[in-house]
Amino acid sequence: MGGCRRSTWILRASAAVSAALAGVLAAIVVGLALGPANSWAAAGAAPGRARAPDPASGTAPPAAEIPLTGALTAPGGVAVTMPPVGLSIEYSVMAHDLGPGSCPPAALTAELLRLGSPPLELGGVSQDMTAPSGVLPATPNSWEAATLYPLPAAFWSQLHCLLSATRDPLVAGLNMRTGNLAWATQMVAGAQSAAAAGVSFSLGNEPDLYGLPNYSSLAKPPAGEEAAAANLFLQLAAYLRGALGGAAVIGPELARPAAWRNQLPRVLRQLHEQTVGVHAYPLTACRSPREVTVKGLLSAKAGNAPARLAWVVADARAAGLPAVISEANSASCGGLAGVSNTPAAAVWAARFVLSALKTGFREVRFHSSGEPYDPFIVRGPLLLARPLESALVALNEWLPVGSSLRTVAGVPDLLATAVGRPRGGITLILDNESAEARSVVLESAGSVRIAVLRPGRAGLQTAIRRPRGRRLRLSVAANSLLVASTTR
Repeated sequence: MGGCRRSTWILRASAAVSAALAGVLAAIVVGLALGPANSWAAAGAAPGRARAPDPASGTAPPAAEIPLTGALTAPGGVAVTMPPVGLSIEYSVMAHDLGPGSCPPAALTAELLRLGSPPLELGGVSQDMTAPSGVLPATPNSWEAATLYPLPAAFWSQLHCLLSATRDPLVAGLNMRTGNLAWATQMVAGAQSAAAAGVSFSLGNEPDLYGLPNYSSLAKPPAGEEAAAANLFLQLAAYLRGALGGAAVIGPELARPAAWRNQLPRVLRQLHEQTVGVHAYPLTACRSPREVTVKGLLSAKAGNAPARLAWVVADARAAGLPAVISEANSASCGGLAGVSNTPAAAVWAARFVLSALKTGFREVRFHSSGEPYDPFIVRGPLLLARPLESALVALNEWLPVGSSLRTVAGVPDLLATAVGRPRGGITLILDNESAEARSVVLESAGSVRIAVLRPGRAGLQTAIRRPRGRRLRLSVAANSLLVASTTR
């Protein structure tokens, strides 16, 4: 779980849950006004064009004009080939969420459908602490046996009921630290019986931390440590592959990919994966919870963290493989209440996913471990969504498979991303990273659907706005995202 080796399979009491997600956008929330055409506007102006301020007057420049036309999504954008958002869930959390019945609560099924049936990965720290049902002694005879998590007997059949309804592809993590081939074989059979839309496997969780209890305190690994750890991982992976047959593999699920930067190309060659998966957490609540603040989460450093892993994408491409961020969230070790479970997490998630896609990653899987950063929690028949969940739903709607996205240049003080939708139409994502509101004028022949994510209000606020004289003036609030989509 992002380098934190705590035993998190025991569910903790959840922090405060978010307010209801849906709602009609009021003008006071969006802060937008429809004004008459300005005399300085030029019909057909290039994206992001704005007149320079008058040096003598000292006035601010007028709002940038952006025409919502096909010119925004010219060839050369980033293709969306997978749902941009997936889920990574601890085994114990999934077992809890499946409930006591033969099938899971209807609310859980509805939530996965609401998210667009994205890939569902079972892993995290519990991956290397999970044993198949029925294999552990009734009375533990060792420390290891006492700390392992036995899967409930009905787990795979319950999961099959869920996946049959939602059609989420399944990724099942295998316990590598125990290294029991018979257990791995049993887990593979269970996962294959549960899958309804494809299954692949992950061999161990964060192997770069194996056997290094004080690794997090080291400025860098001792000489030869990287190669030795990679060698051990490859030996264990080759052993466990005997349980997989020809099943697809994702990995190596590194907590800190930079620790294996010199070894990753060799690992990819020898592991014979189908997908390169690494973990990424911009902040850590493990050793430095003081750095986990709303301000830190909304910083450009946190939002653009995937760009620092561009070399992982390059190594994956050199091996002819796609790369995903297979586990991520706001802060490692479960996040921090008051930050990870606030609306600021939704703004951060949107920025993080856009950065990941532009860097070359195909998908980001958000982690759930029974901690404050979980996007939703299940309590009996009820599912309670936190603010982060609204961003995950929105991202899969804004960036459907088959779309393409590209950065729009020349939009002052805003990061603008244009998305060409596969069935036609344009979505424009405007990100204001500053502490002051910014104005923009959109040019559109028809109505525009507006959606807003703000750090001070939970949920996605939406509205339909009709331009006046083909012009729609908007104000993007501080540290917020405003998304405009053409309607039919």
